[in-house]
Amino acid sequence: LGLTGSALAQQELLLHQQQNLWAASASNPAFFPKEKRIVIGLPTYGFDAGHSGKITYNDLFRKDGDRNLLDLGKAIDKLEPENEGYYNQRFETVSLGLRLPGNLFVQAGHATRLASVVNYPKALAELVWYGNAPYLGKTLDVGFSTTTFDWHELNVGLGYQGKTLSLGARAKFLSGVGSIHTDDDRRKVQVYTDPDIYQLNISTDYAFYSSGSITAIDTSGLGFDLVRNQFKNGFSDNSGWAFDLGLQLQVGERLSLSASVLDLGGKISWKENANYFKSQGSFDYDGIVIPGADIINGTVDSLDFEAALDTLNDALQFQKSAQEFETKLPTRIYIGGTFKLTERLSLGGVVFHQRSERRTVTSVGVNARWAILKWLTVGGMYSVNDRSAINIGLSVVATPGPVQLFVLSDNALNAVTPYGSAAVNFRFGGALVF
Repeated sequence: LGLTGSALAQQELLLHQQQNLWAASASNPAFFPKEKRIVIGLPTYGFDAGHSGKITYNDLFRKDGDRNLLDLGKAIDKLEPENEGYYNQRFETVSLGLRLPGNLFVQAGHATRLASVVNYPKALAELVWYGNAPYLGKTLDVGFSTTTFDWHELNVGLGYQGKTLSLGARAKFLSGVGSIHTDDDRRKVQVYTDPDIYQLNISTDYAFYSSGSITAIDTSGLGFDLVRNQFKNGFSDNSGWAFDLGLQLQVGERLSLSASVLDLGGKISWKENANYFKSQGSFDYDGIVIPGADIINGTVDSLDFEAALDTLNDALQFQKSAQEFETKLPTRIYIGGTFKLTERLSLGGVVFHQRSERRTVTSVGVNARWAILKWLTVGGMYSVNDRSAINIGLSVVATPGPVQLFVLSDNALNAVTPYGSAAVNFRFGGALVF
């Protein structure tokens, strides 16, 4: 539900087209600011989130005087039988670049990243909001799946920048912070209420892996109590590697082509506090009705329901066992081109493809950039992706002296009205180049 309200790897089409912007090296390790020798990357933040269909944050609340009350009814009407939400963020804390003799350059940096994909049935939202009373005599399948994890990333790269051809490669050490990964072979959670005697049956064959996120589950009391490990900023034994490859080709004086493959072979092996939680069984309880919205909004006496949940805890009891597991980073591919019409105006196009265990995405965009001043460039993009055929992106890049500052969004209208949008994408940051 939280993911539904917030709107796997970030597409960032506009970023890939800013070839002389230091931050663009995140999308292609062959990019390095031309005629610059030293680069100090300032903190940079990128965000990409969305939900299938047209669900927005504003769909989840209604006004009641001066209060906003949770109201999922309008959102549920827009849901498909199966739904998807995704959330990604990247925070680059520091990065460095240095040009070496022989047309070589090196780069290094640190970032923290988070990637999350959740797939869930409409029946889950209906049960949470409406309770089980409207579904007497029906079996609701409410199991959901997710891959959610965050990690530290240390990277170091080496590149060659010739007159017409540039090549780059980067190795990234990954250190996992926390992860939840559901077992796709165990996603069964079914709820059935007998129409005559209100006997509730819950049947489960559901399991998930976790490291650093959940150490225990207790359904006694009101709802789930997820006991989280204390967050630690340091590195852990949950580790892995990923690799980036890229090239840039100058064809004549006006045309530049580029291609890159990111997070190649990327995966994290979770060993520290790694556990497997499994709930398997069937449980009957007489005369219980899940009040749904009433219990969420506090409009029903919760004492009786709390006692009922203590009993239901026996049905949903997760068995915990120590078990290591792996999560894979989505592999991302960029192919782009830029044609310089005049000294101040250029046109470009880019294709992005991402493949992961839970989400495959393809996006295509065309853009134009105009250097209004020597140190100020603005741009626009029209792109098409799997969830929308109309996306208008905007970019502003300022380069006064040795400073590079930028704001980019592949969906600019949504970025300025995130509560009324089903998807949000933006990145901002800066660098010092000498």
